[in-house]
Amino acid sequence: MTARKMMLGFGIVAIHLFLTAHLLYGFDAKQLEQLRKTNKCPKCDLSNVKLPNVDLSYADLSSANLSGADLSAATLYAASLGGAVLTNANLSNANLYDADLSKADLKGASFAGANLYNATWSDGKRCKLNSVGTCKQ
Repeated sequence: MTARKMMLGFGIVAIHLFLTAHLLYGFDAKQLEQLRKTNKCPKCDLSNVKLPNVDLSYADLSSANLSGADLSAATLYAASLGGAVLTNANLSNANLYDADLSKADLKGASFAGANLYNATWSDGKRCKLNSVGTCKQ
């Protein structure tokens, strides 16, 4: 097989995977693009999205579905996650300083090593200094 045919084949596979990503992973690719362009995606379906190390400072993800998302080592400084579904999400080593998690569904979410200082927890209370991995109130 020629190199040109191989490259064409790989290109077709890549385009197919991009177009069907929402079927395989659950999130809506258009909504992910909206988040990337505007830093706002309230009520979006971003379930199972893989965004490790991403900077989402000041992002509006209120009431978004982020269940199963990988946001490990992400910067979510002052992000609005109020009412978001974060069940089984990976937020390990994330920076959630001053983030709003009020009324968020946090069942099974991993916050190992995450900075939660001054974040508003799901119960509406602020996390105190030295809140790493758990919200100290």
